[in-house]
Amino acid sequence: DTVKCPICNYNITYYAIDDRTRHVDLCLQRLSLESNPSKTQESLPKRRKKAEPAILKEKLRYVNDITSGDVSSNVEVERKPATESIEILDATVATPKVKQIKPPTKIINSKQRNPIPTLKTLSFPVDSCSSYEVSVDAFCYAPHATIDQYFLTHFHSDHYGGISKKWSYERVFKEDTDFDNDSKYRRIIYCTKITGVLLTRCFSVDPRFIKHLEMETRYIIKSFVDMTQGTSYLQDGGFPSQKCDPGLYVTPITANHCPGSAIFLFESYGVDGSYRTILHCGDFRVNESILKHPLLYRFNIENENSIPLDKVYLDTTYMAPEYNFPKQELVCETIGELFYDLIYQENVDETLSSNSLFSNWFGVFTQSRITDFWKTGSSQSMSKKKKFLILVGTYLIGKERLAIAISKRLNCPIYVSTISSRRDKIEIVRSYEDEYLNSVLIEDDLALQSKAECVVHLVPMKIVSSATELSNYFNYNKYYEHFERCVGLRPTGWSFVPGSRGIDASVADEELEGELTIDNINPDSNHLSQLLSLMTLKPQYSYMRDILPQAPLPRAVRKQKAAPDKSLYRIYSLPYSEHSSFRELAYFSIFFNIKQIIPTVNVHNSESIRLMKGIIDTWEQARELKLN
Repeated sequence: DTVKCPICNYNITYYAIDDRTRHVDLCLQRLSLESNPSKTQESLPKRRKKAEPAILKEKLRYVNDITSGDVSSNVEVERKPATESIEILDATVATPKVKQIKPPTKIINSKQRNPIPTLKTLSFPVDSCSSYEVSVDAFCYAPHATIDQYFLTHFHSDHYGGISKKWSYERVFKEDTDFDNDSKYRRIIYCTKITGVLLTRCFSVDPRFIKHLEMETRYIIKSFVDMTQGTSYLQDGGFPSQKCDPGLYVTPITANHCPGSAIFLFESYGVDGSYRTILHCGDFRVNESILKHPLLYRFNIENENSIPLDKVYLDTTYMAPEYNFPKQELVCETIGELFYDLIYQENVDETLSSNSLFSNWFGVFTQSRITDFWKTGSSQSMSKKKKFLILVGTYLIGKERLAIAISKRLNCPIYVSTISSRRDKIEIVRSYEDEYLNSVLIEDDLALQSKAECVVHLVPMKIVSSATELSNYFNYNKYYEHFERCVGLRPTGWSFVPGSRGIDASVADEELEGELTIDNINPDSNHLSQLLSLMTLKPQYSYMRDILPQAPLPRAVRKQKAAPDKSLYRIYSLPYSEHSSFRELAYFSIFFNIKQIIPTVNVHNSESIRLMKGIIDTWEQARELKLN
C-alpha cells in the first residue's frame, strides 16, 4: 500500500526508513517556518541540507534499475513486471541489437609506446633465411613494422589492454583516411566469436577488422608460397583447412577460463619442409578434457607416436606448490549442495541433533523492521520471504559458471545487476550463447514469479568485498522486504590459504589421472618425490569444514550504530579459480611432450623466474622418467 508524508502528502512508499524520517523532518521544519515568519532560513540545519545530495548519490551506487539519473530526494527503485519464470526454460531471449560503428574522422597516432616485447611475439620459419611473426595479447604497444596479425586469447583487460576503436585504423589505414572504401579493410585481430562480439560492443572495434575463429577448427591464416611471390594477405584473413601446404595454421581450443577464452595451437610448414608447433595457453584451467583433447593427443606422451610441441607459452599465475586448491567442479558442486541443504533444512550431521543446518549457522529468523509496521496487514502477508539472496562476485566476464552451478542445483533464476556502469552486462552475458544461462536469466531482481527459495545476483566483485558493501546493496534496494538473508560469494583462487583447514590432500585423484598413471616413476630427488606425492593426491573440499566456519553464528551483542547486522549477512571466500592450480600445471607439463616451456606470468622478477625454472626442470625430469 502507498505510504504518504503526513505533512505534504508526498508518496514516500519507496523510501528507506531513514529517508522517510528525513523527509518528514524537513516538512515539519518548513511548516514551522510558515507558521512563525520570525524564524529565518538560516535557522535550518545547514549540514543536513547540504549532505542530502551526497547521501543520495551514495545510494545510487548500489541501486538496480534507477528510473532517473537525477540525484533528487525522490529516488525510487523501479521494478519491472515479472514475466519470466524459472520453470519455463525455453523462454525467448531478445536478439541483441547490432551496434553501428562509425569510422573516425581522422587518425591521430597515439602517444609514444613501447615496442611489442619478445614474450608476446611468436616466430615461424618460412625458409632457412626468413621467418614470419605474429603477436598474442599485445595491444598496448606501438604499431609493429611487420606484424599484421594480432591474436587475442580472451576478453580480460590484462590481455586486451590498449585496444580502442582507432587501434585497428592505426595499423591498417596508417595515414590513409579513405574509410569508406570497404576493400581497404583487413582482418588483423584473431579471436573467438564471443571475444570478437565483446570487442565491438565494448570498444566499438569495427567487425571488418576482426576474424572470428570457431573453436576446434583449423584455419590457414598465412600462405608462405603467396608470401614469397609477393601476395600478402589471404582472403577474409584465412579460412578452414586441413592441408599441410607451406603456411601458418591456427586452431583455437577451449581454454576452460572465461566465456570465449581459447588456447591457440599454431602450426607452420616452411617452404623448405620445416615444421614448427607452438601452443599459446593464454589463461586456462587444465582439466581432463584438455589433457585428453583429440586435437592435442598427438603431443601426449601416452600416445606411442607422440610428436613434440616446440614451445608452450604457459599460464603460470599459480606456479607455486602451495597453490594446490580444489578442482573447480568440486567447488561448484559443494556450494550448490550447501545452499540446497540450508534451504531444505536437512540435518547433514548427527552431532547437530534436532537442530537444522540453517539455524545452527544463521540462527532463527525473527528479524523485523520498523518499515514492516508502516504497511497494512494485507501488504505484509502478500508473499513469503525467500530464504536467500545470493550475490556472486564477477568481473566484466568470468565466474558465471559458479552461478550456473547454484542455479542448476536449486532450480533458481539468475539476475544480472545493473550497478557500477553495468547496464549492458545483461547483453554481454547473453552474447555467450549459453542455452541454459539464457533460459534462467531474468529482468526482475526479486524473481516474484519464481517458486525458488533463492535468487542469484551477478554483482561487481566490490559488492562482496565487505559486509558494509553487501549491506548497502541489500538495504538500498530494499531486498530485506523479500529475502531473509543475504550471502555474498567471493570466488577467486587468491582466496585459497595454503595449509588452511579442510584442504586435505588425502584422496587419490582418478579424474585427472585416468590412464595417465605415474606409478612407474621412481623419484631420485626430494623435489621429484614431493611433486609426485602432490600429483597423486587431490585436495578435498566440504562446506562443513571449509565454507561455513568462515562466518560463525555471531553472539547476541548490542549492535553498534551504522554497523551492518551480522545476523543477516555472510560473505564466503571460495577457492574458485579460472586459472590452473600448481598440480594441474604439473599434469599438463609432464604428460605433454614439450621441448620448451615459456612462463607468461610473474616474469618481471628474477627470483620468481629462477624458481619457475627449477620447477620446470623437475617437471621435465618426471616426464623423462615416465617416458623411459
